[in-house]
Amino acid sequence: MRPKWKLSKEEEARLVAAIRRAEEGHRGEVMIHLERSCRGGEPLARAAQLFEQLGMRRTAEDTGVLLYVAVSDRKAAVYAGQGVHGAAAPGFWQDVVDGLARGFREGAPMAGLEAAVERIGGLLRTAVPGEDTRGNELPDVVSQA
Repeated sequence: MRPKWKLSKEEEARLVAAIRRAEEGHRGEVMIHLERSCRGGEPLARAAQLFEQLGMRRTAEDTGVLLYVAVSDRKAAVYAGQGVHGAAAPGFWQDVVDGLARGFREGAPMAGLEAAVERIGGLLRTAVPGEDTRGNELPDVVSQA
């Protein structure tokens, strides 16, 4: 059985709440994008494309992070702006994706998504700490295509 890829209203609200928690205590922005299959086949390239399309580069310090998941293809990637990317230890982004995949494998995709968002928020608190004086620069949403 293939996993469903469209979120219910309750699941979407749960992930938006996770995004809001992850955005506390730093100047970064987090978004999630879900789609059935990975256009082009390469998840990191697709995440980079979506990062631009979703306007995530517009943050003042390029501190956006996109969690991308192609559910039916079982592919995922994390794409971070230049203000964040280099702050992660080697292997960090892959560890986030591996944890997400583990949640899907274990039949707990929501837990995997929430844990991934939480880890991203933790990195942002280290990479771009401080008060978010610019406010919420990007909407707290889960985009689905």
